[in-house]
Amino acid sequence: MTKGRPPAKKEEVKPRNPLDAFVRHQVRALEETGKAFASLLPKDFRTHANTALEETRASWEALFEGVLDTVECTVDRLRGKPKEGGEKEKVKVEVE
Repeated sequence: MTKGRPPAKKEEVKPRNPLDAFVRHQVRALEETGKAFASLLPKDFRTHANTALEETRASWEALFEGVLDTVECTVDRLRGKPKEGGEKEKVKVEVE
């Protein structure tokens, strides 16, 4: 064991080339940096921040699904396909 370096995990796989090793170490460095920053923040803050991020993601998902539904309905109408449920639109005609 060398000074300043933690012992290597036995389950780590040796990279095939230097670029793979570099990328693996960069990913681990970012993960550890994230953990370091997270440890500086109070638990309640992290909980509320995670909830806020989840709500933001859910709102964007709802928006995109709504846009997709609108686009699909418009495309179906332009192609002349009937609406879901097989109901045809009724047209009122005034007779004199």
